[in-house]
Amino acid sequence: MAASRLELNLVRLLCRCEAMAAEKRDPDEWRLEKYVGALEDMLQALKAHASKPASEVINEYSRKVDFLKGMLRAEKLTSSSEKALANQLLAPGRVPTTARERVPATRTVHLQSRARYTGEMRGELLGTDSAREPALGVRRRTPCRTR
Repeated sequence: MAASRLELNLVRLLCRCEAMAAEKRDPDEWRLEKYVGALEDMLQALKAHASKPASEVINEYSRKVDFLKGMLRAEKLTSSSEKALANQLLAPGRVPTTARERVPATRTVHLQSRARYTGEMRGELLGTDSAREPALGVRRRTPCRTR
């Protein structure tokens, strides 16, 4: 069965949202939040549409939209440990959105955000601004030079 125009638009916007979520964004960036809201509206319209896709497909779209909503909520939390815990509870999509993807984009976004929040927690615990800088008061070892 051919996909309806509404479903095609939903898939396009979903791909764009997944790409935006994978990028490093400015904290004041508002587009992704608005796009995810539009995805929710499109998903509700697709569920009520006369030529809706199979229930498994709709469930997968719902899973991906819920993942993006949860990711946005996790980003708004204050502490990095809360962000990491919220990220752990998110369930990424199981199926790639497009045929070109080998691994679902939501899975990639999930792993990237987990690494970012883990780095933030490490920075907070060690008292550094980023995970790549050495902690204050900790010396770096110099390699032993033998002749």
